[in-house]
Amino acid sequence: MQTNQSENSEEKTPQKKTNMLVASFVLFVFPIAAVFIGVFLGQYSGKLIGAPIQISRIIGGIIAFGLAIVLIKLFDKHAVIDVKEERLHWEDL
Repeated sequence: MQTNQSENSEEKTPQKKTNMLVASFVLFVFPIAAVFIGVFLGQYSGKLIGAPIQISRIIGGIIAFGLAIVLIKLFDKHAVIDVKEERLHWEDL
């Protein structure tokens, strides 16, 4: 009897499943794009404040990469994996 109640309570609170395409984009493409944007913003801010451009690019890229890592960790914390989804294994291919 108690298992039916717990199953019903799980069905009442649907959680949005994470799309694997979005997850792979966030994991692989987003950090690279963030570094490029950080380099350009570092160059722009280096010109504004009169700092050496090369050092400003490096610092901008490092800051953007660190921010990308933090955002990936937050995305991973809030991602929900669908346990009912069919899994593919290399041996099956």
